[in-house]
Amino acid sequence: MNSRAKSHSKYLQTLKNKIDRRKLVQDALELVNIDSPTGREREAGELYASMLKALGMKVTMQEVESGRYNVVAKLRGERSDCATLMFNGHLDTSFAASEDHEILEAISDVYPREPPWGRVKEDWLQGMGAFNMKSALAAYAASVRAIQNEGIGLRGDLIICGVVGEIEKAQIEQYRGSEYRGYGHGTAYLVSHGGTADCAILGEPTGLRLMREHSGSCWFKIGLRGTLVHTGHAQKTRNVILQMNRIISALEKWIPDYQSRFTYRGEEPTVNLGSVEGGWPWRASRTPYFCNLYLDVRFPPPFHPLDIKEDILRTLQEAASSQGVLPEVDIYVTDEWSQVSAEETVCGALETAHRSVFRKPLEDVYFSWSSDANVLTRHGIVAVNYGPSGGEGKEKRGTMYIPNLVKCAKVYALAALDICSKTRKQVRAS
Repeated sequence: MNSRAKSHSKYLQTLKNKIDRRKLVQDALELVNIDSPTGREREAGELYASMLKALGMKVTMQEVESGRYNVVAKLRGERSDCATLMFNGHLDTSFAASEDHEILEAISDVYPREPPWGRVKEDWLQGMGAFNMKSALAAYAASVRAIQNEGIGLRGDLIICGVVGEIEKAQIEQYRGSEYRGYGHGTAYLVSHGGTADCAILGEPTGLRLMREHSGSCWFKIGLRGTLVHTGHAQKTRNVILQMNRIISALEKWIPDYQSRFTYRGEEPTVNLGSVEGGWPWRASRTPYFCNLYLDVRFPPPFHPLDIKEDILRTLQEAASSQGVLPEVDIYVTDEWSQVSAEETVCGALETAHRSVFRKPLEDVYFSWSSDANVLTRHGIVAVNYGPSGGEGKEKRGTMYIPNLVKCAKVYALAALDICSKTRKQVRAS
């Protein structure tokens, strides 16, 4: 038995009894009950800060912009030469719990129509953010509580960060303001204002699988401009909405080819035609002066957003030569991929901890969705994703399977013990 396995076996049985399921579920439920869409995270952040302060952690509210605060909590270790671990998770949710219920029902049928926004039903926690990712925030706190209840002093520092603005949203055109400032907004501020560590675990809902690599994404605005005339004189005027239809047809043919050429680890990169805007619905008596298509293209390591733009331009230039339609193409989101070696200390710590708790190997996966791991890795923090979601085969938006949440907290506690027991030199040498 190696030293890591010995360390885990020493604490595993006692830590199993130190995870307070009732308190963990209560914390997660309280966080879910606060409506915190992107831009309105303050109340959730204040609650999370109070939870971490109650653990004796030193808590800082880091103002990212007016009314938006990252929560940064530190549990100081005994030795300055030992590794610092960061648990990082976002406070914002993809939609508001108070959103039009027709929209929410299109995502999942578990969202309540009125407060309280969260509920516990048998072994399930339900509500906006239960899945992505307030349950993981509660699990971070539970892991610290378990370590403290066992009376274990960590050698290295443990930092918990609840950040604003992670959700994949971006400002463009008239859509401006804090509610559109996502895509790593909070973590980017964090790492440029003192928030650092040797490695990080993000509890995004991976289904308790290790995601040490994920795709990048770039969003494109593809625009056409037309001639503005009255409907009565429009017979011989090119309609830019119809022209955009030709662009869409060209892209529709391009997508399967792009996916086959850019497949990575068996995963085809996702391409989504996210929005079309054209003309004015209140002025249908005029030809549309503009039509814009908004496109989300995922791409794998080691490619660059400009590689993807070049590929799209080539397709559109071919369409222009055959159909006479050449739009303007601009990138307005560049979210990089993340890639971490399986040999890194954080991967080994999670593998051993997961195996100790679940009695089976940790599955290594790659997904097309993004996370703040890309921001962290580019600032020298080795970051991976490992987090709870539903039960096996039962992953569903708005739900969290409580038994897996409890086990995840155990994994976090064991991984923290492992990583923070090592020197920074040992971690950096992996």
